[in-house]
Formats: sequence, structure tokens, C-alpha cells
Amino acid sequence: MKKFLKISLYSLFFIGAVGILFVMARSVIDPDRTQARIEQNDKSARPVLGQLITLNPRPPRPDVPFLDANGDERTLAEFEGKVILLNIWATWCVPCVEEMPSLDQLQAKLGGADFEVVAISEDRVAADAKAFYVEHNLKNLAFYQDKSFGVVRQLYVKDYPTGLPISVLYDREGRELARLSGGFDWVSETAITRINQAISAP
Repeated sequence: MKKFLKISLYSLFFIGAVGILFVMARSVIDPDRTQARIEQNDKSARPVLGQLITLNPRPPRPDVPFLDANGDERTLAEFEGKVILLNIWATWCVPCVEEMPSLDQLQAKLGGADFEVVAISEDRVAADAKAFYVEHNLKNLAFYQDKSFGVVRQLYVKDYPTGLPISVLYDREGRELARLSGGFDWVSETAITRINQAISAP
């Protein structure tokens, strides 16, 4: 009986600890727990994991700085003139880990004067994400880190999934064309066709 009570107490303690860690993690990512940058969206554009959708109205592009591999501040405004695919990822996110090689291949295939993949890590420690690049032989993606979580906070939109990964396609003027929640094969015919459409648009 004593053994059973001891096991039960340990189980309750473990569940409570997990709950506390979850609340703490949410407070770090979204301390105000608003997770919204615009008040409402067209409900006909229902978010579906793994599918590109267009939101109406278009959410504004994040304007907060993030860090590059040297620790210098960068902003998305610097990429105007190019179509960009913004990808928010982390080493602890399983679907992120699975899709990163295809993002690296996409950059190798289409990256240049007209297009760039901007993959921004949400890892707290830059060294962890940099080690991931080495371990998975990611040689085409530039390294960026959202150390303050400012970019991901500004990407949150009401009625749209807030988990990672998040990918957003922007036109040359920085206007959102489409976004996708969840993992995706970025060298699939669907992805390449959609991005080429954005590149060739007048």
C-alpha cells in the first residue's frame, strides 16, 4: 500500500512539473497570451496543417530585428526586391527537423537575386542551431536566430495555428502571399510551382 501511495505521489509530482514547464514556455513565447497581431481573418481561409493558404486581410510583415550568424541585427526589410520564404523553426521541433533539408535544397535550386529562403531559429542557444546545420550538412541556408522571439510573436495571427514550423511566402515588396503551418516538402512540384509564380509575377 505504501509503495502504491509513493508511486501515486511521484506521478502527481511529475504531471504537475510538466504543467508548470508548459505554462512557463508559453509565457516566454507569448507573455501576454494574445498570440494575435490582427483582430480577425477571413474564416473561409481555414488553416490546414501542411497546406499553403492566403489570409485576408494580409498580416503585416514582422519588423523586429533578428540576429545573423555573427550576432549582428538584421530585418526582413533588407530582403525587399526578392521573393522570400520565411521559415520559423527550432531544433526541438520534430516537423522542423524533418523539413529543413528540403529548405536547404530549395535554396540551392532557386536561391539567388530573385529568391531567398530566410530560415530563423527559435532556439535560445545559437550554438545548438548551428550544430544542427553542421550535423545535417545544411550548406545553402544562411543562419539566423530569433533570440528575443520577436519575429514569431509578430507572425501569430488569430484563428491560425501557432505551433512550429511556420512558413510565410512574401512578394518582392514584402507583402504576404501565403503561409503554411506544419512541415512541408519544399522541393515538391507544388512548392516549386507556387514560388516560381511569385518570382515571375509583375
